[in-house]
Amino acid sequence: MKNILIAFVLFFSLSMKAQLPGDDPKLWSEGIAQTVMTRYPSALMIPFKPWCYPQGYFLIGLDKLWQATGKRKYYDYIMNWANEVVRPDGSLVYFRGRSMDDMMAGSVIVWAYRQTGDEKFKKAADYIRKSYDDYSCTSDGVFWHGRGTVGQIWVDGVFMGQMFLTKYGRYIGDSKYCFDEAAKQLIGMHRHLKKGNTGLLYHGWDEDKDARWADPQTGMAPEVWSEGLGWYALILVETLELFPKNHPQYGELLSITRELMAGLKQTQDSENGLWYQVVDKGGEPGNWHETSGSGMFVYAIQRAVELGVIPAKDYAGCVQRGYRGLLSKARVSSDDGLIDLWDANNGLGIQKDYKTYVTRPRKKNGQEVISSFLWATGIVEKGMKEAPYVKPDPCKNFVCTDYSQGKVFIFEDGKKVWEHDAPLSNDIWVLDNGNLLFTTGHGVLEVNRAKDTVFHYTSPSHIFACQRLANGNTFIGECNSGRLLEVTSDGKVVKELCILPTGVTDGKKSFIRNARRLDNGHYLVAHYGGKKVVEYDENGTICWEVPVSGGAHSVIRLPNGNTLVAVADADKNPRIVEFNPEKQIVWELSNKDIPGAPLRFMSGMQYIPEIGLILTNWTGHGDRESLPHMLWVDRNKNIVDVFAPCEGIETFSSVFIPLAGENIYH
Repeated sequence: MKNILIAFVLFFSLSMKAQLPGDDPKLWSEGIAQTVMTRYPSALMIPFKPWCYPQGYFLIGLDKLWQATGKRKYYDYIMNWANEVVRPDGSLVYFRGRSMDDMMAGSVIVWAYRQTGDEKFKKAADYIRKSYDDYSCTSDGVFWHGRGTVGQIWVDGVFMGQMFLTKYGRYIGDSKYCFDEAAKQLIGMHRHLKKGNTGLLYHGWDEDKDARWADPQTGMAPEVWSEGLGWYALILVETLELFPKNHPQYGELLSITRELMAGLKQTQDSENGLWYQVVDKGGEPGNWHETSGSGMFVYAIQRAVELGVIPAKDYAGCVQRGYRGLLSKARVSSDDGLIDLWDANNGLGIQKDYKTYVTRPRKKNGQEVISSFLWATGIVEKGMKEAPYVKPDPCKNFVCTDYSQGKVFIFEDGKKVWEHDAPLSNDIWVLDNGNLLFTTGHGVLEVNRAKDTVFHYTSPSHIFACQRLANGNTFIGECNSGRLLEVTSDGKVVKELCILPTGVTDGKKSFIRNARRLDNGHYLVAHYGGKKVVEYDENGTICWEVPVSGGAHSVIRLPNGNTLVAVADADKNPRIVEFNPEKQIVWELSNKDIPGAPLRFMSGMQYIPEIGLILTNWTGHGDRESLPHMLWVDRNKNIVDVFAPCEGIETFSSVFIPLAGENIYH
């Protein structure tokens, strides 16, 4: 039976690989650059018109790639556009200066002058600079987004205007005006749009308070929009790179940048590394992960690290997770081998309410996302040098819990290299610092590779769930007591919530299996004995519940808002089920989908966007000799690989796959 199963899996692995689209590029930044240059042989063709911010955004990103690689084709592509839009006498072909959006592409004209010294580019840049002199602004001097958007400032406009102004001041002249004006615009935008102490900025503000989207009392736009905030994050770091450090406003710009980076770190989805369309409302219905803004945030954070504005040790994991999240939105087409990017806006004005923001169409290959992806992958991959990101091989490098044997293991290259005692262990994580966090029957333990104890919590209750939170505390789900806890590093309980039914004092050993605290502060709990999954709010009120025959053992909230449940064997139908928010089953994997019926008891799982699902197949109820301990499954229900029975292993109950680029083992 074992040999038959391995042969079956090998067949499926080979057939699955044959169905994959074009190979992933070695460097995604070069892949997306070539994709855009192939689809648009001239930058004049980049949507939505020959001269506007999409050209400037992409071509400045391409310049960064040219500087990193030295490949002449990138330089030539940029210069060809510059020569198309500037006549020999220095006049501009397409520039109108009607909005801040028009100004941004002027950055490329400054670039062309720096490269060639050709006076025609200087004359063109001078003309764009003069267009600022009569540009309309608010009563305190912040530029309107467009000459016709009376009294309105939009957070994205400050990028468009200051990308040109700071480069002109640094490389051509009029530097006092340029940097003074840039500081006024950046600080004024922050003053008007900041959302409390979050570090985040609203999408816009109307001084006259009569725009259809404006709050009648404050004039403020209703939400923090991902891509809009992304433009502001980009211009902060791009400005700080050029800004004179002795400028009177330099310190204030540093402070604003640090506050924003902290706010971005707090709102990043810790599971998939992306940010939401409405940035600070990740748990709200209908919200979704937006690719373009996420790419902007990844670039801005990494650039702030490189500039010494924020510490690398605090933000490296944020950048790595964001980079992997972006790759989960990229697909290499089997038709032409080019990269398609999913789930982004395609330009967006200020909307009237939350619902309108989250129901805007998600686009493929939008005019902003191609450049956001280029900027983000380029800056991350530049730091990788000769070691670019490689997707992990889940069935060779992982950590796991062996419930029956009472141990946790590290596997490297398919071999067991480390172990630690952990009775009845059911949950395990590799933390950003490389330590392991896992349950120990009646406790939770964090240890390093040398097996030194870093964190320890014990309880008379069975414990099957743990999770390290963004604030450094640890979430713990106590089974018998029904308590959901938040515990500090020194073992102090700072939050406690009991979810036992009224009148019950002992939930027994089956009340809770795996549980997770969500980014919105809610709790997602697999009630194994109760055969259901429940989402509780921060006060313990049930806000979502779905029955799961067979026993819910593990649960994951997916980036798309659906809920994935690993089902045990109480109804003799072990399976993985995906529910949408309306509690409908939208995807399911069971033995009827897999020849040989290898599933026995679905206990643990991990979802990796660019990989798929990794499932542990607990075999404690028999048949340990022939069934795989772990399966790697794609969305089409193909088995990509398995971890087969081997000496020294009894039963896997949970798994965690370390991802490339993290300090996992050493």
